[in-house]
Amino acid sequence: MTKKTDKKKKIALISGGADEAYNTVFANNFSTRINSLGGNVLWFMSLSDKYDGEPHDVGEVNIYNLINYKKIDGLVILTLTMKHDESVNNIIKRAKEGGIPVISLDKEIEGVYNISLGYEDALYDLINHVIDVHGRKKLAFIGGLKGNSASGLRENVFRRVMEEHNLPLEEDSIGYGSFWSGPTREWVVSYYNRNGSMPEAFICANDSMAIGVCEQLAEMGFRVPEDVIVTGVDGINEADTYYPPVTTVKRDIQGAGILLADRIMQIIDGEVSGSGSEVINAEKLYRMTCGCPYDIEDNFHNKVNHSLYDKIDEWNDFTTRVIHMIEVTTGGFSFEDALLKMQIFMTDIWTQLTRLCLCDNFISSVNSLEDVFASYDDYQRSGYTENIAYTLEYDHIAQKASILPPFKSEDILHDYDAYFEKYSNAMFLPVHFQDRTIGYLVAEYVTTFRNLYIFNTLITNMSMVLENIRIQSELRNFAAKLEDMYIRDSMTNLLNRRGFYQLAPKIYENCASENKEFMVLSIDLDGLKGINDVYGHNEGDNAIIITARSLSQTSDDSDIILARFGGDEYVVAGMCKNDTYERDFIERFKKALDDYNKISGKPYTVQASCGIYKRVPDKTYPIDEFIRTADELMYKQKGDNKRQRSIVRSAPR
Repeated sequence: MTKKTDKKKKIALISGGADEAYNTVFANNFSTRINSLGGNVLWFMSLSDKYDGEPHDVGEVNIYNLINYKKIDGLVILTLTMKHDESVNNIIKRAKEGGIPVISLDKEIEGVYNISLGYEDALYDLINHVIDVHGRKKLAFIGGLKGNSASGLRENVFRRVMEEHNLPLEEDSIGYGSFWSGPTREWVVSYYNRNGSMPEAFICANDSMAIGVCEQLAEMGFRVPEDVIVTGVDGINEADTYYPPVTTVKRDIQGAGILLADRIMQIIDGEVSGSGSEVINAEKLYRMTCGCPYDIEDNFHNKVNHSLYDKIDEWNDFTTRVIHMIEVTTGGFSFEDALLKMQIFMTDIWTQLTRLCLCDNFISSVNSLEDVFASYDDYQRSGYTENIAYTLEYDHIAQKASILPPFKSEDILHDYDAYFEKYSNAMFLPVHFQDRTIGYLVAEYVTTFRNLYIFNTLITNMSMVLENIRIQSELRNFAAKLEDMYIRDSMTNLLNRRGFYQLAPKIYENCASENKEFMVLSIDLDGLKGINDVYGHNEGDNAIIITARSLSQTSDDSDIILARFGGDEYVVAGMCKNDTYERDFIERFKKALDDYNKISGKPYTVQASCGIYKRVPDKTYPIDEFIRTADELMYKQKGDNKRQRSIVRSAPR
């Protein structure tokens, strides 16, 4: 056994599938043991129990791309739960490249330390028990999937026992039930239809199929075990609580958790070689489906019923809360508000600390509806963005939510070292919509963790809500862009006439209520026709744009609005903050034009005429009257400018 060290070792646990009887039991014993030996566990888990290449499956296995092999000291992989061979191979390859020791549980992989939950010897004894003790000679075997390695091993044990006893083995007596009840029951019926009778015993490759056989036999009028013996493999809880209790082989998941924790720490410390193999022997449980006596404690079935009702109540309560969570987090909120509202999901996780980490491209800028509903080809499917932009943290003890600073995804946590000084373990789960990467959830892992099946449902709903938030946010952004396009001049980006009349009345009313002067400046570009005629319309457009830019540079006040009314006409409106406010504005504007003219290198100068009118507004003088009066003054100045230029041109040389 390894000794406790001062430096905390970081051990990555890799698994797939929300299997309470396997994953949770193993993780509880493994993490408790690692913690007692001075280490931390980082559990990277896909909640999917299959991989068919569907978009949802792609999104699930993406969580394995989060692993940073520079930040871990050892890796344990529950290969039996991993349905995606590519992920397994990539994890092993990268761990080897990083010099990280690896232990594989229940599947032999070359070049790593292999530990198997051996059931072959126990299954061998169990089948012999059916033949030798109970005298059954006509046996049938129901495997899982044809070609599946685990199912194949169990089938080989069956064939070996039958051969050793010189019992006839017809191929018709071997079938496959896909590891679950439905196909198994169908095969039992087809066996009877083909043979006109049942075998004396069904040897099943797992307990779920054994229970399915028992149910089908009962429907067809056969008694278990009097007429037909039934056995299983795995030792799941249902095999014990089913009536009659199922004879089975129980693998030592609890012992495996402790043994793998010891071995990975010993390998890290150099006490054990990084390659090798061990077998953890399984336990034979002879129960009523083979005809062996089995003591059921008093009130056992009442306890089972109460437990089931408790689970039903838990699911009903959880379902009600999920509906409420979706209602609370769905609506017309800003993205930041919606993100904070996501904490309601995190209150249901039952650990001290939970974090929702979102990629920096989760909310993107959009310029069209096509951007909002973009093709999945444009989405990130593999890995995570370089930066995690948003992290919602929920402290369950303080009942407080906060948004943490951005960090690099390669760091996994924005405070990696500090986190593991305070917390023993962390679970990392994928947050995605189909194959679109949204981010990941980090939860402090404790042995009283939430039921994984409920947890899977919780995260699935959370992911759908986040996708809805993304679409709503991007639609709102796009709507704002559309509105902005509606009220803005495309050439200058100043307000257009429509935008002016949308915003100016508010300033006008504020001036009236505060008894402040409202000013309107009418500005008209001088000599635009000449620029167009002599130098072309591109240069005329340049003069229009420079005038607008100079106005924008001049205005540094949110109470000033700038608009292009059309052609070379501009209108400025705002509240006068002092007696010289409007004149100071014009002087800054003309200086901006002069500064441009000095460095432009253009064969023309950009100049403008201005008319200014200001007064405290009242009902007798609406905004249009301000504009009309300012226009008259502008045209008067334009005439003066023309005469002045004429005098300059006609002056004697």
